[in-house]
Amino acid sequence: MKIKFLGTNGWFSTATGGTTCAAVVLSDRLIVLDAGEGLYKVPKVAKEGGISKTDIFISHLHLDHTIGLHTLPLFRKGCTVRLLVHKSYVKSLHTLLNHPYTASASQLWAKLDIVPLKQGPNLLPYKVTVLPLRHADPSWGFRFEFDGKTIAYCADTGPCENLARLADKADAFITECALQPGAPELRGWPHLSPEMAAMAAKKAAAKRLVLTHFDAVRYKTLQARLAAEKAAKKIFNSSQAAYDGFVVSI
Repeated sequence: MKIKFLGTNGWFSTATGGTTCAAVVLSDRLIVLDAGEGLYKVPKVAKEGGISKTDIFISHLHLDHTIGLHTLPLFRKGCTVRLLVHKSYVKSLHTLLNHPYTASASQLWAKLDIVPLKQGPNLLPYKVTVLPLRHADPSWGFRFEFDGKTIAYCADTGPCENLARLADKADAFITECALQPGAPELRGWPHLSPEMAAMAAKKAAAKRLVLTHFDAVRYKTLQARLAAEKAAKKIFNSSQAAYDGFVVSI
């Protein structure tokens, strides 16, 4: 099983990377983590793997996590795309995926469905647990269990107990790193520093921590990301900083 990072910036895209998107490549489908500008690369990943089913999980509706939805017309006829989002965001997502913002679902070549998720366990062709995180607007974290592996994905959030719950003994714990090393906790607009993410991974006894969603203003270079990786490793040695094109095998 591979996880391909297609966008690793937070807030906006720069020469360092596009906004947040990653794809978990399974034998029968792609599991896509958020729909930032990196989403335009997903149809190519699907085609390379001979995959026609794509499940796109949306953590929340901030534009750096949804702006890529305007590229849904790149999914061609014969493809099945599902957008999975906590039920509280379904109405807003229907509004976003329509005129005057973008093409409506009825105008796409691919078959598109919006699937509401409940808090707690959801049984799809695989199991996904959905728990609230701590952010300026409601953000939801996911814990996926398939093929004997567990992947946790936590986008925009400050420190909270659900980070460790979602990442409990996970094979891969993917989380944001918007703040720089040594940064204090932000109360009004919560995010994580590498140390905060590493402490959550350690508490959860995760096997691997992958940092992504690097704030575009705070992290202007890939070298800055390496400094974040180094800071995280001091607390949790199995830490890595992602970049666009980074691939993790589990």
